[in-house]
Amino acid sequence: MEYKKFGNTIIARLDVGDEVMESLKKIVESEKIKLAQINGLGGTNDFTIGVRNHETKKYDPTDYKGRYEIANIHGNVTTLNGSPYLHVHIGCGNEKGEYRGGHLIRCVIGATAEIFITIYEGTIDRKVDPQTGLNIFKFD
Repeated sequence: MEYKKFGNTIIARLDVGDEVMESLKKIVESEKIKLAQINGLGGTNDFTIGVRNHETKKYDPTDYKGRYEIANIHGNVTTLNGSPYLHVHIGCGNEKGEYRGGHLIRCVIGATAEIFITIYEGTIDRKVDPQTGLNIFKFD
């Protein structure tokens, strides 16, 4: 992984074998980012996504292997109890045009990924919502 900062934007290239969430976390911690938007695309051959189960209040994971184009990596950076918190979703399509998307748990890059991180001034912290169990934005 390599990246470069231009004003309030970081442009990153992830390489074969890089894991998306680990790479994003390294950038966010290294640059001390507290509030940002994440957008990207690329290729993968191994990823895990989750869909929220509202009864168990957990993400049910599903693993995918094979040739997939990453059509969209989209998410944000906020904080939870003052520490960086990444909330990222992904959408991937295979050679048959079948599309899989959901909450990104892990994604190993199979070719490359191009990611833009737009940094905003300020901080948005999160709190646990007792009804849903989700870490929601806290505005106070």
